[in-house]
This record gives sequence, C-alpha cells and structure tokens, in this order.
Amino acid sequence: MAQNTKKTLPTSFLKSYINKDNLPLIALIWLVVFSVVAIIISCVSFDINVVVACVMVVLEAALAACLNRIPIWIHGLVFIAQIVIGILASQVGFMVLMAFIYVFAIAFLFIWANR
Repeated sequence: MAQNTKKTLPTSFLKSYINKDNLPLIALIWLVVFSVVAIIISCVSFDINVVVACVMVVLEAALAACLNRIPIWIHGLVFIAQIVIGILASQVGFMVLMAFIYVFAIAFLFIWANR
C-alpha cells in the first residue's frame, strides 16, 4: 500500500484560538463581518443609501439588545414582522438581510451571556 504523503497544515494555533473562552469574540467578529457585507449588498444591489443601511444595522443591534431575555417564539414573531414590513415597503431583500442581522445579534448575545 502507498504511504500517505499528504501534508497537513499545523492546526495547533487554530485549536488554541477556538475554545470556549474565545467563542464570544469569534461570534462578534462574524457579526461585524456579516453586518459590513449586508451594508455593502444593500448599497450595491438594493440601491439603499449608506446612511440608511448603517442606521438600520444599528437599530437591529439595539432591538436585539432590548429583546435579549425574552422567549424564543417572540424572536420568531419579530423575524416574521420584519419580513412583512419589507413586503409592505417593497424592500423584501433589504429587510431579509436586516432580519438576519437581528438573528446573528441575538445569537451573539446568547453566546456572550452564557460563556
């Protein structure tokens, strides 16, 4: 049988970085990255003003912070309400992005509170 000559990357740094202590930091980084991507997509694809997109991201984060300690079904209602508002305002794609910002912010706050 042939010898396995596949080279692997050293994963000691990656394994030492991803642990339970760093999980809130990693979640925050992913939230910020998704927020920036959502702002860029909103400006390029949906022709939304940059200021409006940034204000909506901040409002979604504030809404998530205010509704942090409520039952999960209310978060589902907020998600559905945001999609309905997007349908009423003819900006479905933009509001779907903002609803996912809300979901990621809630997930970050859950991870941060339970570390």
